[in-house]
Amino acid sequence: MECRSRRLLIRDFVEADRSAVRMWREDPDVTRYLDKQAGTSPDAWFDAVRRFNAQTPRTSHDSAIVLRSSGVVIGWIGIARSFDPRAGELTVGYALDRSAWGHDYMTEALIAVLSYGFGKLGVRSISAQCYTANGASARVMEKAGMKLAGPALSADPSLGHSVRYTAERDTWRRPGRRRLGLAVAIALLALVGFPLGADPVLRALNPPAPPTDARLVPWVPRGDLADNRDFIAEATRVWRESTGQTMPGELSKIYAVWAGRIGAGRVALLQGVGKDGHSYVAQIADRGRPPALRLDRQERLGDPPPRALVINYSGVPSGPGEDAAVMRLVLAPADSTSGAGVPASQAGAGDVVPTARLRLWRRVGDKPLGRDSEWAEVRPAGDGLTTAWHHDDRRSPYGSVVVFDRPLTDGTDSVTTVAAAPEHLAVGLPPVQLENPTWGGTRRLDLAAYDDGRAVLAESAAMTVARGLDISLLAEERDGAGRMAVVELRGRQGHKVAVVAWRGRHLECVATMDVPRLVRRRAVALGCLNARSGLLVVAAVPGPGASQVVLRDARWRPVLPVAGDDGRVVRLPAGAEPLPLSCTVVSSGGGHERGPVDVMPTLTPGP
Repeated sequence: MECRSRRLLIRDFVEADRSAVRMWREDPDVTRYLDKQAGTSPDAWFDAVRRFNAQTPRTSHDSAIVLRSSGVVIGWIGIARSFDPRAGELTVGYALDRSAWGHDYMTEALIAVLSYGFGKLGVRSISAQCYTANGASARVMEKAGMKLAGPALSADPSLGHSVRYTAERDTWRRPGRRRLGLAVAIALLALVGFPLGADPVLRALNPPAPPTDARLVPWVPRGDLADNRDFIAEATRVWRESTGQTMPGELSKIYAVWAGRIGAGRVALLQGVGKDGHSYVAQIADRGRPPALRLDRQERLGDPPPRALVINYSGVPSGPGEDAAVMRLVLAPADSTSGAGVPASQAGAGDVVPTARLRLWRRVGDKPLGRDSEWAEVRPAGDGLTTAWHHDDRRSPYGSVVVFDRPLTDGTDSVTTVAAAPEHLAVGLPPVQLENPTWGGTRRLDLAAYDDGRAVLAESAAMTVARGLDISLLAEERDGAGRMAVVELRGRQGHKVAVVAWRGRHLECVATMDVPRLVRRRAVALGCLNARSGLLVVAAVPGPGASQVVLRDARWRPVLPVAGDDGRVVRLPAGAEPLPLSCTVVSSGGGHERGPVDVMPTLTPGP
């Protein structure tokens, strides 16, 4: 199903919508009156919906409600064949993310779906029902022109009685149609009287919309030239004429992702599907003297869609080309929007909602052995772009490393890492990435964890980054000597937890422990012994369900008590605490677990 209204696009769900669905499916205020919500996870519901949508012949249409202005998914609306034909040939259901309440989006979506059912599907009657306690849903149906038909069978009697509303094709009239006709008539009169104003009026009546093809990036076009039809047509023509032998077949319809002015030049990021069935993205920009649009580069888009796209353009049409490496990111609409309740499509924790604007940090250099902690903030600059920076391949040959950090309502951060390379239009994954830990969101973004993980790599012969490595900070402390941290490392070589201790900028102690089933653990505890320097570093981090962790020495004296969610790391003189150490974990339910603590010699070489 695909239909549009003034503010909304209603289309089939695509994989990129999964995280947005998780948010409203896990919100009890949204799902309070949904049938059969218990026992169905958001992912299971989403997978089932996509399977039903793919069936032939099709018996149901479960669709995403998308804001045309931003491309953000704000809810669900679906129609299916009714089990009781007397109540209506089709039945409709819907739900809306709490952040979108109060704007009449649900009424607008229901009107569009009723029009689709009567027009495209040709049915004679459509019904919907709600619990009598759900007055908001009843008002939506009434404002959409549906009529109260009487009582209905309640799927969950504990929620009370239900009522049914129906709409008949022969008698239903689209609400507001007369007012819309009057508005169109006024607009036409304005065009007759003021022909020079025709283009702005037409743009207002038909704003740019995101593509509905699941193979393309579902972003609404942005930029100060995104609604300039002449410019988009010119850029489209340049791409079609420039593909030659570099594109497998002709392009289908082409969509703008971003189009605007950068410096003295014009730039367009376009996307389309080739005859090979794959999606492609291209950068078209002003080049030469006099400036003229040319194809800079194009590449195939992967699956899932990229977290961001890259524009490499200096803003000087007659200046240097690709070798200039003046780069900006084009952010997803959800990432370039601030404020509570905005779904984040690549957030790591699906059960919480972003609360503040996205922050971006770019690694300035990549010196060996994890001793380079230079980071620079990259700021969103409007229209979906970020501020620009110069990329230097000599310092980071695989691209600029950029960390995405967005605070969440549960007090954690959603953290992901990308690499933006000047020769690519889509961001990729760098060899080393800061990511969310297995146990949930990042407690606090600490960019120094990147160096902690690289230090482990530099000292551990058993680990490489040939296929990528995720680093997550579990705990961090500082004393008079320097920083200490516990990091989680996930890669093809296995799943490990490491303790790292620095003395100033000198790496003093590193030890790793295999944790193949970290998700099932109540806590992690480990130690690192540097016999040469006489140092013992001990760490403990509570996991889900743990209320207290206590490390004790061989004489049963407490060495490191940990209460609450935050882990602890302590630096001790070697021999001050007799080994072996043991760990006691107290669960929130009062149970106790006890086990030994692995204390390993440091991986760092001697002086």
